Amino acid sequence: MKSHPARLSQHRGRLRGLLAVAALVAAAACGGSTDGEAAGSDSATDPAATTAGAAGATDTVSDADDPAAGRPGGEIVLAVEQWPECLNPLTSCANASWLGWSVLVHLQAGLMEYDEGNNLGASPVIVEAPSPDNGGVETRPDGGFTVTYRLDPDARWSDGTPITSTDVWFTWRAVLDTEGSLNTIGYDLITDVGHDDPHTAVIAFSEPYAPWRQLFGGLLPAHGFDGETEISGHWNDSIPISAGPWRQESWSQEQHILVPNENYWVADRMPLADRVVMVPREDTDTEVAALQTGEVMAAFPQPFPGAKQRLGPPLAFVSGEGIFMEGLWINQAAPDRRFEITAALRQALAYSLDRERVAEVALGPIIDDPAVLQCAGWNPAFGQWCGDDFARYRQDMAAVEALLAADGWTRPDPEGLWVNSEGVELVLQWNTVAGNKRREDIQALVTEMTKPFGIGFQIINYDAGELFQNRLPVMNFGPVALFANSTNPDPSVTALYDIDGIPTEANSYSGQNFTAYASQMASDLAFAIDAELDEAERLKLVHELGALLADDVPWIPLYMLPNLLAWDPEVLEGPGKYVSSVYGGFYDIYDWAVIG
Repeated sequence: MKSHPARLSQHRGRLRGLLAVAALVAAAACGGSTDGEAAGSDSATDPAATTAGAAGATDTVSDADDPAAGRPGGEIVLAVEQWPECLNPLTSCANASWLGWSVLVHLQAGLMEYDEGNNLGASPVIVEAPSPDNGGVETRPDGGFTVTYRLDPDARWSDGTPITSTDVWFTWRAVLDTEGSLNTIGYDLITDVGHDDPHTAVIAFSEPYAPWRQLFGGLLPAHGFDGETEISGHWNDSIPISAGPWRQESWSQEQHILVPNENYWVADRMPLADRVVMVPREDTDTEVAALQTGEVMAAFPQPFPGAKQRLGPPLAFVSGEGIFMEGLWINQAAPDRRFEITAALRQALAYSLDRERVAEVALGPIIDDPAVLQCAGWNPAFGQWCGDDFARYRQDMAAVEALLAADGWTRPDPEGLWVNSEGVELVLQWNTVAGNKRREDIQALVTEMTKPFGIGFQIINYDAGELFQNRLPVMNFGPVALFANSTNPDPSVTALYDIDGIPTEANSYSGQNFTAYASQMASDLAFAIDAELDEAERLKLVHELGALLADDVPWIPLYMLPNLLAWDPEVLEGPGKYVSSVYGGFYDIYDWAVIG
C-alpha cells in the first residue's frame, strides 16, 4: 500500500507544474496565442479500446490497514454551478449534469470507467476489462452477444457489504423497471444477467451491442432497496450507500457534505481531506466572487466572457477541451407552439445564422480561434465521427426566402416578420438558463441577427433546475432552447434520435429525444450504429446519419464548450488532472489536499 504522505509530496510537485501551465496560459492570452492543449486532447483514440486504465492496477486496502493513517485532513469547500433538485440516479433528476459531477461520481462505481484522457477501461470493481482475447466478449452462434465481467472480491459498499454480480443484475432491472427511467437504451437488449457466481456477471444481449462498455456506469446496491427494482421513490434526498471514495454525510438545497468512505478498497483513491463541502453558487459572477474572496477553494464554471482575466493570478486555472456540444435544440412537439415546426422552417432558421459570429461572441473571450461545430451529435476530438455536414448553413437570404415561401409563409412587409396563412407571425419562444451571461449574450446577438431575415424570438428563461429537471424531461419548452448535451468517445447517439425515446405521457416521459425528432430512418441508423461491431462500417453509418441530420435539422449545432477549472493555490493543491473529463473537474477530489 502506498502511503498518503508520499502521495501528498507528489501533489506538490505536480501542483508546481500546473501553476506554471496556468501562468503560461494567462501570459499567452495577453499575447494572443492559443491556450495550452487540454488534458485528454489526445483522446481521439480507438473508442472501442478495452485496455484497462490505471485504476485497474491500483493497490487495494487490506482489512488490517487503517484508511485514515497519514491523511493530511482538512476541509475542502467547492462552488457548484447548477444545484440538482433531487438525487435519484435513474429518473429526471439525473438530467442535470451537476448531479453527476457533484454527487454521483463520488458515490457510485461502474464496471468500466474513463481515465483522465477519456479512454474507457476497467474500473476498480472488476479484475480486467472484458475482451474477445480473455473470453469476456463473445458473439454467440444464435446471433446474440455476451459480455462477462469478473468482479474484484475486495470491492465492497460503504456498509461493508461485498459488491457482487447480484448488484449488476439489480441495476439492470432497476433501469428497466423504474417509472420515468431517463434512458433504457442498451439495457433493453439484455435478456439476462447471470449472477450465480457472486464474482462473475454474465450479461447476455439479444444482439451485438457496440457501446456495451458504457452500460452499468453506476451500480446500485441490491440490498439497499430491499429487492424493490422500481426505485423512483428512493434516493431522492439522500444516497445512504456508497461504492466510491466518499460517502454522503448530508445533502440539501443549501449544501452537500462528503466524508471519506472508510470501507473503500482502493488505496490510491482514499481521500486526503477529512471533509468536502459543496455549496450552490449558480451564476458566474457569484461563483467567481466566492473564489476570489476565499469563500470557496475551487470552481468548475461554464466558460464565460472575461474568464482569462478574472481567473488569472492569484488564482490558478486550466482550460481544456470539453465534452459538451452546445446548440439550438428545436422541440417539434412544444406545447405552446403556434405553428408546425417543419423541416423547411428549421432549415431556414439555420440559414439565418452566422454561426462563426455566434462562436466568436460566445467563446472568443475565453479561447482563441473558436471553431463552429459542423455535426449534430459527435465531438471532433473523438475519432473521425464528426463530419462537416452542417458547413452548408451560412447566412443566405435567398435560401431563407425560398424555404419559407414554399412552406406557406409570406412577408407582406419586407422589413417585418414572416406570417403564415392564419396571420401568425414567425416568432419562436426561446428558453435557456437565466443568469448565464454567455447564453443570454447569444440570445441578444441572434435576435438581432435573424431580424433582417424576418424571424423573431420571444425570450423566456428559467433557472437550471426548472429547465433541465422539470421542463426538458416532459417536453415543456421552446420550441427553441439553448443548452449543451454531452458527448463521449463512442459514436452512439441513440438517446438523441430514438423515435421511441421521445418523452410522452404514454411512456411516463422516459427517453432523451428532447427535440421530438420523429424520423424512423434516423432512429434505425442510430440503432444500426449501436449494433455494428466493425469500426469501419460504424464510421460509414455515422456519416450516413450525419448527412440525414443536416437535411432534417432537428437541432442546430454551434460549438463545443471548453472546460475551465479554477482554484486558489494558496489553500488547495491537486486540481487540474480531470479538467476535460466526462466526470467533471471535481472527479478526483479524493486526490486534493488542503494546504496548511
